[in-house]
Amino acid sequence: ALSGNIAVTGTNACGTGSTSPDFPVTVSSMPGTAGNISGLSTVCQGQNAVIYSVPVIENAVGYIWTLPTGASIVSGYNTHTITVNFSNTATSGTITVYGYNNCGIGTISPSFVLTVNPVPGAAGIISGYSTVCEGQNGVVFSIAEIPSATAYVWTIPAGVTIVSGENTNSITVNFSTTAVSGNFTVYGTNSCGNGTASPPHLVFVNPLPGAAGLISGDSTVCQGQNGVIYSIPAIANATGYVWTIPAGATIVSGTNTNTVILNFSDTALSGEITVYGTNTCGNGT
Repeated sequence: ALSGNIAVTGTNACGTGSTSPDFPVTVSSMPGTAGNISGLSTVCQGQNAVIYSVPVIENAVGYIWTLPTGASIVSGYNTHTITVNFSNTATSGTITVYGYNNCGIGTISPSFVLTVNPVPGAAGIISGYSTVCEGQNGVVFSIAEIPSATAYVWTIPAGVTIVSGENTNSITVNFSTTAVSGNFTVYGTNSCGNGTASPPHLVFVNPLPGAAGLISGDSTVCQGQNGVIYSIPAIANATGYVWTIPAGATIVSGTNTNTVILNFSDTALSGEITVYGTNTCGNGT
């Protein structure tokens, strides 16, 4: 039907009367069929300001959009171009749109399939030793797989080196002789961003004994001489002391300390005295 005028004329057996003034009638059309939606077909949870549009729909005075759960229109509502924010819990789905006017609604657009990729989940608790030694190697730390993570980012204390498993959920590390105590943490990552980091895993690095200093005591003794004292300054971090003495000499006091008393037998030989410190982590110089 087309727009136009309505007029009326009266008639009887004697003839026709005057025609009424024209009464204009406008015939409005239904909205046209919505076309294809354009925009990003893959987005990330938490992504904002993503634009979607559809060609202008003939005869439409407004546009009704449907979006997946967690997506919201932040501008362009009721128009053919919208800006959308995706929440951190947004899900994949479809976008559709149709036009409307006072005569009704038009045909809906083809569905626009939208994939919403998640950010990595929160990292759990790291498992592994909480106490190690300086110089200890091949120590494993791991975490349960993080949902949606394609890679793992570890932070480790100074003096620690990842020797295998970097970028995975299980790493093997070496502790140098200068490694310090500190926290291990890890978080998951993917193309959409970073997940929440794990709680810190504190690792204490126990030191090796320090280097032994100079031994003090008599450098010349006699065969059969007893009660000769030798000592060394206390060795840092040592819990014990290992002495080596010439053949025929015997420690009679101070074993495993920094001061020993020696007896020299009648057949004792000349030689060297050395000492090093020891603890549960190993031996010093």
